[in-house]
Amino acid sequence: MIFESATPLARACDALVRARRERDIEAFESATAQLWEAAQTAPADELTTALTACAELLGELGPGFGGEFAVLCGALIELGAAPDPLVPVLRERLTEVAGLAAEFAEVWAREFPGEGTPEPDPAEFETTLERLDAAIPPDQAVRLAESWFGLQSWMRCATTLLQKSAAARRACQAEPALRAAVAALEPEREDMGWLAMLLAVLDGERLLVLHRATGRGWRVTVGGIGDNFQLHTLLAATLSGPAADGLLEGLAVDPAWTAVALDAPATSFGGQVTGSFNLVDAYGAWIWNEGVPADIPALDGQRVVVLDPPPYARGWDNVRRYPMMTASITLDEVLPAAEAASWLGRVAEAKGFDGPA
Repeated sequence: MIFESATPLARACDALVRARRERDIEAFESATAQLWEAAQTAPADELTTALTACAELLGELGPGFGGEFAVLCGALIELGAAPDPLVPVLRERLTEVAGLAAEFAEVWAREFPGEGTPEPDPAEFETTLERLDAAIPPDQAVRLAESWFGLQSWMRCATTLLQKSAAARRACQAEPALRAAVAALEPEREDMGWLAMLLAVLDGERLLVLHRATGRGWRVTVGGIGDNFQLHTLLAATLSGPAADGLLEGLAVDPAWTAVALDAPATSFGGQVTGSFNLVDAYGAWIWNEGVPADIPALDGQRVVVLDPPPYARGWDNVRRYPMMTASITLDEVLPAAEAASWLGRVAEAKGFDGPA
């Protein structure tokens, strides 16, 4: 038994483990359905125990069937399970499956030059496998095809886990093979975007922020920010305040914008945010809201954001790109005037318009 008490979720988990041990696919699928039904009303501690058991099983399943089961693991987190038990298993398996999917793309390009990789639509699986099976050893064909078509399910689980856990983001970002596989797959698959951006999220990252018009500067620490729309909103909220405190007066900051940019639920999304600045990097290039904080280049080891007046009215939807990811920003230091002036003397003037509208 996994649980001390025979709750419906406990019984479903026991049945799942037993079915896997006996290699009974039909019983495994039945127990999975029972587990999902029982999970709807289970408390968080039971959900976490169930996820622990499921994570152990996930480590044993193949790329195709395992992807479907990974979706269940991610859903348990969305219901309230603590994500920690899934982190090491998902990191290992996602790295494996993404690597095999990248290998699929390489083999396909070699065997069927000029065709382009097939869409990862399940309806295309059998046809794709038949063609691949005729070109390479059957065992390899099955493994590569299952990974190519199953990767989307693994990524669904990963996007939940990476939104919910900074520890998971750090673990996956520290896996070179995963990052290499994702980079190789981005040109091949449109569905890689969310995973690639989540793997670029900064946590515990210190930024140097300068306001050219007033000569003020600050150091802030950010985490869990999905794009520069969100960063822009949170910088305005954090730096708005009395000039006597070294902050910026007169900024239009709606508390509803700040709440959504931090952690408000999706039910709070709505309306429009009005931009306060034009964000510029240390070399004078515009920092586009459509980008991510990881794109901001460093000067002497520090990512620098210069706040200039907006050249035109700019607004965007009051949403978070990743609704399950909690953001943070802290004002660590108001720079002494001399230090701020020194930094401002080193950064470039803003260049002209050279990017998105």
